Amino acid sequence: MTRLSFPPGPSFLDQAATAAWYFLDRCGPTAAAAHVVVPTAAQIPGVRQALDAAARAAGQPRLLPRVLTLGHWLLDLPPDLAAEPLPARSHAARLLAVQQAIRAQDWLRQAFGAQTEGAAWGLAQTLLSISDELSARWLEDDAIREDDDIDGDDRAALLQGALQRTYAHLSERFLGQEAQIVLAFWQMLSGPDDPLPTRRRALQRLALMVPGPVLWIGPTPPEPIEAAFLRQAGELVPTVEIGYDWTGADADDGDWYRTLLALWPEARRAADGEEPGEESGEDGGSRPAALPLMPSPDLPEARPRVRVIGAARFEDEAAAAAAQLVQWLNEGRQHVALVAHDRVVARRTRALLMRAGAPVRDETGWKLSTTRAAAALMRWFDVLVRDGDTAALLDLLKSPFCLPDAGHRGAAIALMERQIRRDGVTGGWARLRHLFAERPRTGEPGTVVDADTVAASDAMLDIRAAARALIATLADEAAQWPRGHAQQPLAMWLGRLDAMLDTLGMRAALAGDDAGQQLLDALARLGELGEPGNEETGGATLNQQEFRAMLSALLESVAYKEPGAQSQARITILPLNGARMRRFEGVVVVGCDDAQLPSRAAELMFFSNQMRRELGLEDREARFAQQARDLAEVLLNNDDVVLTWQRFGSRGEPHHVSGWIERLSACCARAGAPIEASAAPQWLDTFAQPGYMPAPSAPERVPARWSAAAYNMLRRCPYQFFAGRMLGLAGLETLNDDLEKRDIGNLLHRVLLQYHEEIHASGERSDAKRLARLREISDTVFGRQMAEDGNAISYYRRWCEVLPSYVAWQGAREDMGWHWRGGEFDAGVDMAMPDGHPLRLGGRIDRLDKGPDGSHAVLDYKTQPASRLRRKVGDAEEDCQLAFYGLLRADAVAGSWVALEGVKQGGRDSAPGAQREVDLPEFQAAVTWLERQLRQDVGRLREGAKLPAFGDAAACTYCEARGLCRKGFWESTALPDLKS
Repeated sequence: MTRLSFPPGPSFLDQAATAAWYFLDRCGPTAAAAHVVVPTAAQIPGVRQALDAAARAAGQPRLLPRVLTLGHWLLDLPPDLAAEPLPARSHAARLLAVQQAIRAQDWLRQAFGAQTEGAAWGLAQTLLSISDELSARWLEDDAIREDDDIDGDDRAALLQGALQRTYAHLSERFLGQEAQIVLAFWQMLSGPDDPLPTRRRALQRLALMVPGPVLWIGPTPPEPIEAAFLRQAGELVPTVEIGYDWTGADADDGDWYRTLLALWPEARRAADGEEPGEESGEDGGSRPAALPLMPSPDLPEARPRVRVIGAARFEDEAAAAAAQLVQWLNEGRQHVALVAHDRVVARRTRALLMRAGAPVRDETGWKLSTTRAAAALMRWFDVLVRDGDTAALLDLLKSPFCLPDAGHRGAAIALMERQIRRDGVTGGWARLRHLFAERPRTGEPGTVVDADTVAASDAMLDIRAAARALIATLADEAAQWPRGHAQQPLAMWLGRLDAMLDTLGMRAALAGDDAGQQLLDALARLGELGEPGNEETGGATLNQQEFRAMLSALLESVAYKEPGAQSQARITILPLNGARMRRFEGVVVVGCDDAQLPSRAAELMFFSNQMRRELGLEDREARFAQQARDLAEVLLNNDDVVLTWQRFGSRGEPHHVSGWIERLSACCARAGAPIEASAAPQWLDTFAQPGYMPAPSAPERVPARWSAAAYNMLRRCPYQFFAGRMLGLAGLETLNDDLEKRDIGNLLHRVLLQYHEEIHASGERSDAKRLARLREISDTVFGRQMAEDGNAISYYRRWCEVLPSYVAWQGAREDMGWHWRGGEFDAGVDMAMPDGHPLRLGGRIDRLDKGPDGSHAVLDYKTQPASRLRRKVGDAEEDCQLAFYGLLRADAVAGSWVALEGVKQGGRDSAPGAQREVDLPEFQAAVTWLERQLRQDVGRLREGAKLPAFGDAAACTYCEARGLCRKGFWESTALPDLKS
């Protein structure tokens, strides 16, 4: 086999193509069946163009040989069912085998820090990768043979012998526990049915069937398995290997190639016959005597335009990269590239390019786990494991892949979210089912109509039914899955997963999405593991957490292939090694700071960089050297290169430019051609608006239906009312695991409603029996809450202290002739307006009592002590709730607040009435005033009155519109002109 090498650079492909034609011209008639092999498919177009250009330049246009990768070539190889009756073991099958092997080894999991299921699968993936590296480097062909005359025991002996020979050169210290762990797993995972031995046998068969000359053209030496194929093919047909010459032996003085090798000696390879010791410097880089430590002061004339742009932070670097690429396209360049050495910055740059409408093709590849299709699948397991956790549940339902054909889906999910946030429901299928429990429609005889049903229209009832159906579907599906840590066969888990995709309508939705279809394909391949006929994995057992972790690990290992749209002008996003042997009209490399370049792979316990060096595998220094070559190749192949870096990291830590770039910059500066620059900040003209107190006007947005809370907000701060009620910008409630006072109020309302309904129906008069029944109801209602949240215990104890006083107050009130009539019901009334458009008032009344003369009183429960409620009497014009109830009930003659909190010992008045009830004096006058004021205020709003932000400090403390009114940034707090 012949080996040729040429210096990397723009002329490499031309030289390689000329050499290829020269080689083929001397191969005789077999040249017509020649194959040109390249490492990756991205390099095929460049090689074909170079071959065609070389043939035309020689004045002999001819048919091009076939240019392909070894993977493409193997697709032409017919299967040999006699030698390979079974396909190679899949990655999932091997991963599952490792997981099953280490699951019971607690000491191993502790040693590797893999206590969680996810970490255990990560450990399995690591051991699998290490085994493949060792096999690729050291496993001999004899050890993986599958000849008919060698039985399984002999093959195992061959394999064991290969392993022992591998470690023969190691000292006894490295044959301790660490090496034994690696050795044991390598022995277990290395077999004739693995992908690597199977591929090697296929290449051996292909080498025997090669019809003509074989040419290897690549920027890096062939991998061991590829080199073995070339050697075997070279025994039958002419074979040539053409690659890069990184020795620098033929570099000319003043050449850009020589300059870069002098700047980055790490990139230089040792020449044939050169001792390894001559190559290594103090920092592990190359220090050959043939090249100076620093290049000459004069830079070569033939060099690219290089700029190094420093940005302050992540966003600035992405914006600078996107702006440069768009500028190149606007200049008419057809093919430019973004080298994504910092994947996060590259993702942000891509988003900016897509926003600008620039055509982008991403070759970096995404993990399938990062797609929204995979997120929806894994979100189901969050809902399952956490027993209907509402945060995960809402995320799942908002995914377009979950129950996409459900009726009233959008409205039902919105209603569900409002209800969940309002009631503070954090999870539990029982609570979720009860949240939208079926209720009878209004008007059916023999039913008790609650407040929600009275106010709900038929459309709202349909939406409630749709929300109930969504929860029921998810809850019923969750009930089908085994719980806890019980081990179940893999086939059972895969069957449940398959059924879930159909039950939740996810299969059809995923099939209509590119990433979703790839996810279904991956799950289909996974399904083969659970088949009864699969001897290797058919008997595997997992618990629920292990099965979830297995899916997560597999989705991490599968690459999502994004479909690319064809376009004449294109921005290609690719990794640094993806730019090998390719040319562009402009290249931007992001991530050139010292934290990213060179990139560092994390060292693993028991398989450190030192052990990799001892085992003859690629170590950190070798990876750094290859990155230096890749970066040098970008600067050699392209005429316009921009290198960007950021001065500060995500946590504000200072960064520096990469040492390689710093050497290049210093060399250029010494030669009088500086390349350093900074990203120009984007200047945005901003104005502090509003400069004064805002006072908008929106007569077309005045609501037609008013509640006491809405009118209180208007009186508290008109601008707050404008933002929250007229613009509808009120934020959703935050889901919180802690009980809030509102949650306790809802519990107390539920307790008192049930208590008064039963006492009213039974006519019980005994205070002792009433107190006992109230305790029983309280125990039942609070018991369910305390079982889910221990924080309710303290509130329950405080409520128990109130019970005797509440029963005594109720009895005294009945002695005065006031009896409970109803509670927790909605009421509404239309108020006539001067403009002829009535105003609809509505609200929920906590309690309505009937007096001795047939009149009524409205009562409002408050989880506050009576001492604080007495202070509300003087603020009746600011808190109009009781008077508003009087508008809803025209027959109400009195109104009171009822305190549901205890009293301090030694208070001035310990009578039950003083502890519990605070009357609103002159109730009728307050209602009359409210009616007149409400007509006046709403009428002015309809006429276009302005809504200033003159709320006091108490109104601003928890105001969600604070960011709109910008209080605190006004030039003046003077009240604006309120005329429309």
